[in-house]
Amino acid sequence: MEFKKDDENYIYEVVSKNIKKYRKLKGWTQEKLAEEIDYSLSFISGIESAYHQTFSLGAIWRISRVLDVDFTKLCEDENDPITTKFILYKCHKCGEEVKIPTQIIKHYKNIYEIANNKNLPQFDCTNCDGKLMPVNPMDF
Repeated sequence: MEFKKDDENYIYEVVSKNIKKYRKLKGWTQEKLAEEIDYSLSFISGIESAYHQTFSLGAIWRISRVLDVDFTKLCEDENDPITTKFILYKCHKCGEEVKIPTQIIKHYKNIYEIANNKNLPQFDCTNCDGKLMPVNPMDF
């Protein structure tokens, strides 16, 4: 079932798709996710189903924590061309955080792959001699 952006059910659809995506990226079943957040399997199944089910911000926050995904990532519509996507990078030495647009990351990633390097790119920190590394590589 698809909802239009002006329908309040739209955000539930976006969040449910993202929960399913990040759960699968982690290699977890619905049962594993339910176990990790101490909710029922039917609750997780309901969230991920094509049928609308409401859920609380607290439930989404718990899910984001166990999936190790920023809460806001669960609310982003990856098909929305208006949304500019960023990957959060953090310096391993000084802790400096920088949001780098995914378009830049894609460009560097393509260059890395030509050199047979499958990792996401790292950048020099402007505050120290450390390296900026992706906080959550699954965001890409």
